[in-house]
Amino acid sequence: MTPSRIALAAPLRRALLTILTVVPAAPALADHAGPAGVGGGALTVIDPETLGQGDGALGFRLVYIRPDQRSDAALETLAGQHIHAHNSDFGTNAALGAAYGVTKHLTVSVEMPYVHRDDLREGEHSHSPGGTVNEVVDLGSVSGVGDLSLLAKLRLTGGESAHFALIGGLKMPTGSTHRRSDEGERFETEHQPGTGSWDPIVGAAFGAKLGAMRVNASALYQFSGKGAQDTRLGDRAQGGLAVSHRFGPAEHPHHGEDLHGDGDTEPDHYDHGHSSWDGFVELTGEWEGKQRVGGEVEQGSGGTVLWLTPGGRFTSASGLSASLGIGVPVWQDVRASHPNNSYRVTLSVGQAL
Repeated sequence: MTPSRIALAAPLRRALLTILTVVPAAPALADHAGPAGVGGGALTVIDPETLGQGDGALGFRLVYIRPDQRSDAALETLAGQHIHAHNSDFGTNAALGAAYGVTKHLTVSVEMPYVHRDDLREGEHSHSPGGTVNEVVDLGSVSGVGDLSLLAKLRLTGGESAHFALIGGLKMPTGSTHRRSDEGERFETEHQPGTGSWDPIVGAAFGAKLGAMRVNASALYQFSGKGAQDTRLGDRAQGGLAVSHRFGPAEHPHHGEDLHGDGDTEPDHYDHGHSSWDGFVELTGEWEGKQRVGGEVEQGSGGTVLWLTPGGRFTSASGLSASLGIGVPVWQDVRASHPNNSYRVTLSVGQAL
């Protein structure tokens, strides 16, 4: 391989690793995505790799999530217990993301989601001259631009086999909070495309390469601020472990070469311009705290889900990458206001710049 191709290959590989999780995972419990991710060995678990200085990447992700379907009778029963439980046919989260290498140790990324929730139904409890009434109201579908997230990933360690990075960022209130139902009433904040809150995000990521296999672990926590309609959605946390295996040409390290042009001869791994396939499996956990509306805690909100997601990724020699994963909940404890999860499908496409 010529020096010019060597200089290109390492930034290209870092870009491909980054674009896979520039945009967020699907919401596990509520109607808003949890913390966004940067870098990626799979779909949700974050890779500690950073882009080369001046390198960039673009990404697109589409997530389809199917909740368990509760009957009208079940929603009416919960309404009688003063729990305004809801259901939807399905939800989708489509997001565009971009990442840029400020230095070879620091990568910043931004993502903007577009949220759709199809055919929302909610149980309501009301009083009338004839007594109490428990009924299900068809709210209709809601769509719109969601909240923008900005993240920075700082890689603290180098070397050929293992890396560690710290992550910090902010979710900004750019999404709409004034969507209305088919009856003309304003949707509650948890159903809106945006939240109206400023939410700090912190986390860390670790990755290690073992021959053709790669192991990644990461954790993120999002502190929910006070948003629209005097609502403070619950804090969110997500973390997990991913194992991936490369099928095809192996990566080869080169030592003592200044790949970034900054006088650093740290060893780098890269591909020799070949297309490759990776298989992966993730075990991830997602937690959401209880939300507050008007200062009162909604006891039926929040919960925890443990997901198992197998999938595959194709990376072309030209810098295009595509991943597909199907996640199933292996354990979940979702409180009554939200339905349990059935499954979710995630498609991710990215391009190194």
